[in-house]
Amino acid sequence: MSTEDVYITANPTPNPDALKFIVDRQLVDGEPVSYNSVEEATGGLLAEKLFAFEGVKSMFAFQNFVTITKDGDQSWQEFARGIGKILREHISGGERPNFVAAKLGEAGEDSDKVVIIKQVLDEIRPMVAQDGGNIVFAGYNDGVVSVFMQGSCSGCPSSTVTLKAGIETRLRELLPELREVVSI
Repeated sequence: MSTEDVYITANPTPNPDALKFIVDRQLVDGEPVSYNSVEEATGGLLAEKLFAFEGVKSMFAFQNFVTITKDGDQSWQEFARGIGKILREHISGGERPNFVAAKLGEAGEDSDKVVIIKQVLDEIRPMVAQDGGNIVFAGYNDGVVSVFMQGSCSGCPSSTVTLKAGIETRLRELLPELREVVSI
C-alpha cells in the first residue's frame, strides 16, 4: 500500500494548542489512550514516532483519530504536515501496535488524583450518555484535567456548561487544587 492510500484530515479543536487528526482506518483497538510523555507511550510504535517529532507535548487517541497538543512556536500548517507524514508512513508500513495503554502515574499522589477524576467522570457519564454523548479522561497535568467529548457532546455549545458547572464543580469538591477542566 502506498502512502497516498492513507486519508487523513486535520481538524481544529477548542484548544488552540491541539489538533485532531482523523484517519480512514482504526488506530486504537480498545479503550482510548492518553500520553503526556514519550515514557508513558513506550511500546506504542506510532506514539513513540509522534513524540519524536519536535513540538509534540501530549496526545490522545481513540478509534480512528489522534489529538496532538503541541508545545512550540511551529506554525500549525508546518506542524500538521509533519504529523500527517508520520501517520501515513507508519500506517503504510503496517507496524503494530500503534498505541498501548499507559500506566497510571508512578507517583502515588498522581495515581490517587487520577482515580478520583475517573470516578467523578463515571458518575457523570450516564447523564451525558442520555444525550447521546460520552466523556473520556484524557489526562491530568499541573491542576488541569483534560477530557475528550464524544458523540453529540463533541462541539455542542452546552458541553461547556457540562464541563464547568458539572464536572469542574464536582471535582473541586474533591480536589481543591484543581485549576480547570478542559476539552481537547
